[in-house]
Amino acid sequence: MSRTTFAFVALATGLAVAGCGGDKPQATSSPSSTPPAAGSAIDACKLVSADDIAKLLGKPVEGRAIGGSPDAPACTWENRETYESVTVEIGNPGSAANGALPPPEPGFGEVGTPGPDGMRNLASGMVEFPAGGRANTVQVAVLALMGPDADNAAVDLARKIGPQLPQ
Repeated sequence: MSRTTFAFVALATGLAVAGCGGDKPQATSSPSSTPPAAGSAIDACKLVSADDIAKLLGKPVEGRAIGGSPDAPACTWENRETYESVTVEIGNPGSAANGALPPPEPGFGEVGTPGPDGMRNLASGMVEFPAGGRANTVQVAVLALMGPDADNAAVDLARKIGPQLPQ
């Protein structure tokens, strides 16, 4: 599978997951300045501020938890008028040992391109980043942001999320 195909599949899967679900979003609060204690549950919907979401999606949007694993929480914010979204996925504990992303799985070749601060750009607006001993992803799917602008928006959110994850 080529890098482009893999990135497209990852992006399409993220958008499909973001579009599914009920109409009752969970409340979103501003990110806390201190990370939760190690071993405590992480609420992915509290990792991005309401101001950041409104700025990216053009209006305030409540986050909605997606996924089922408490060890690897995820949240998506979707502007249902434009179908634009922001999605955060927190990886499993230990998935980014020593603060570094793991190499691609055997047989997949290189995945994405190197980004800043040990991050990996997976597709336009989608970045994988190590934080809290986990491999995490942020996807900014906003039509007005393409290429480097989308990548920069995802990197900006990753830099805000990383310090909030417990070590």
